[in-house]
Amino acid sequence: MINNFTNNETSKNSLIKPLIILDNSMNAFVTGNNYIYIHSGLLENIDSYEELEGIIAHEIGHLKLGHVESRKILSKKNSNFINFGIFALLGASLAGSNNSLNGSILIGADYFQKKKYKYNRNQELEADIYSIKALNKLKKSSIGLNNFFKKVEQRNKLFASKDNYYASHPSSENRIEIINSLSHFKNSNLNTVISYQNIELDLQKLKIKLIAHLNDKIKLNFIKKDLKEENKTFYSSIYSYLNHDFKSSIEYATKLQEQNKENPFANEMLGNLYFIIGNFKKAAINYNLSLKKFDKLNISPPEDIKLSFAKSLMEIKSKKSLIKSLKILEQLIPIKSNSLYFWKLIGTATSKLGYKSASMVAIAEEKLLKKKYDKAKFFASKALKYKNIKTLYKIRALDIINIK
Repeated sequence: MINNFTNNETSKNSLIKPLIILDNSMNAFVTGNNYIYIHSGLLENIDSYEELEGIIAHEIGHLKLGHVESRKILSKKNSNFINFGIFALLGASLAGSNNSLNGSILIGADYFQKKKYKYNRNQELEADIYSIKALNKLKKSSIGLNNFFKKVEQRNKLFASKDNYYASHPSSENRIEIINSLSHFKNSNLNTVISYQNIELDLQKLKIKLIAHLNDKIKLNFIKKDLKEENKTFYSSIYSYLNHDFKSSIEYATKLQEQNKENPFANEMLGNLYFIIGNFKKAAINYNLSLKKFDKLNISPPEDIKLSFAKSLMEIKSKKSLIKSLKILEQLIPIKSNSLYFWKLIGTATSKLGYKSASMVAIAEEKLLKKKYDKAKFFASKALKYKNIKTLYKIRALDIINIK
């Protein structure tokens, strides 16, 4: 179950966050910056959550064992030391306009070439041993990880000449031997559906969603023959979406929401679809419902849903909705402060509302992120000349001015 890995506290302050790379490779890696990078090809090829848990445990092993020279991101006091924010990764919704996957950022494969970390075979063995011990501690079956390495072995036989991430690893045969010798739990009843706070997260939905992001209609047609009955509505909405039949997509998404009344991701999906067709009022209603459902479940929602809510309110263009939009954006400043696009949104909202001091600070933040320090200080100084500047913006303006 997913709550072996997260609790109420860590779900709100996830120590490790998964990022998905849209690429066909069966790869995963860490760089020591709180992120585990997972290739979409890996997720498409797993058949159980136990496989994913074992892979994540292996990557965390690199961090925990000091293979990545970086700040320590795992608390010694945290007994759930395989906390990887999986809830954000597996939410069943369409992509938002920010190309996000419920908190799991989708990035190009070229990023992998820039950030790839490789380890020697001894380090890989150490991470393998770590992952098995971690699974033992959580009373998790190793069969999933065993099955995954068998698939890796078959893939490497098919693509022997390809530069493969696992070429630097021990052979799959050796890794399977280690798993079998160290594992305490070898239950073959593997899970394709897990639940968290009464929300079911289906692996098949995740695969459908990934294929939708890749816009691969051939794969989507291929997966259709294996659809479970409960996933047919979700599939139909996604399929209609890819064929630009937004009316049908919304109809299926509405049906999905009715079937999953407590699932906040169902409303987020509807919000995204309504936003795409320009019905910003209905988009805002559904984003707001999604946030309320997260609150009812005592789960901190992905920040991108809040951001999408703010954007839909901004598009409504009434003063009341603009004020509400700005309030949401201001709450997100500590989280989104390094985003150029985010500050442009704040700049747009404050400018429309006539909040000149805040608008100046937003411009200063944009210049700062572009490393135009003199211009950033110039606009921050202008902002501070306004007597009615809010404390929030005053503090940020003073910080910019004091940059050396």
